Amino acid sequence: MFLSFILLFPLGLLLFGCAPSRPNMVLSPEDMTDVLYDMHLAQTMYDDGDVKNSDADIIMLRNEVLKKHGVSVEEWDSSFNYYCRNTYELYGIYKRIDERLEHNVMMLGGKVEGMQGDDADTCNVWGMESAFVLMQQPPFNKLTFEVTPDSTFVDGDKITLQFDAQMMYQDGYRDLTACLAVYYDNDSVASGVRHVNSDQHCVITINNEQDRLHVKSIKGFLLLQQNLAQETTQTAMPPLRFAAISSIKLLHQHTKNASESQKTDNGLNELKADIVKKDSVKTDSVHDAIPKPNM
Repeated sequence: MFLSFILLFPLGLLLFGCAPSRPNMVLSPEDMTDVLYDMHLAQTMYDDGDVKNSDADIIMLRNEVLKKHGVSVEEWDSSFNYYCRNTYELYGIYKRIDERLEHNVMMLGGKVEGMQGDDADTCNVWGMESAFVLMQQPPFNKLTFEVTPDSTFVDGDKITLQFDAQMMYQDGYRDLTACLAVYYDNDSVASGVRHVNSDQHCVITINNEQDRLHVKSIKGFLLLQQNLAQETTQTAMPPLRFAAISSIKLLHQHTKNASESQKTDNGLNELKADIVKKDSVKTDSVHDAIPKPNM
């Protein structure tokens, strides 16, 4: 055993020394997480603004993020290229970003699932990882999912797929296709498709509030389309074309039918009438208690 250890020890040192190391100009996963998190916030400011912004505005916002973290443009470019070519590490980064976003929403008093209100119950039934990295090379360019309803589903439920997408492209046309299909017991199918061409928050909703059908199954996919103009030569290094998908949620929302809404409205009307009646009786009692002057 000792002789085997002596023989294998140099081999272990050799393998350890040949392990790839992160270049000096590349940010650590923790620092990259911090920068990308603020990049997402900057992108949200850009997308949600009432005034239409130019490309120079988002570049300025991103430069301010780099300045905040003390990162040069060269460091950012090197880090961006490195993590896009090491997708496993990039996946871990976006998983931490997703967890941080959800944590901050809850700290601010928000609801992570979204779409919740006084007239509906909402549940997130997404059972897979909430963050993925898609690349153009099959089979890594497609994510499929299928959910079978459980006892929490109610006839007429509204089904919503939502996620955040960040397109990481050096060049070429950006096209991420998202599809959501809901299958009902009467063999009908309702579907929705969205094409994502930029960094954005994507929402697909299938509303069955009128027909009140029972959901049999939910299926869908995210597909990163291949760029037909992509270089195919063996010597040229292919350009970076990725899509980072985070904060994925599949929600089913119970909405009230017409009879339930009418019952609620009647109850509110009766409550209002009762309050008005009590206030009227109270006002008359007060007036009766006030002595009237002798005429």
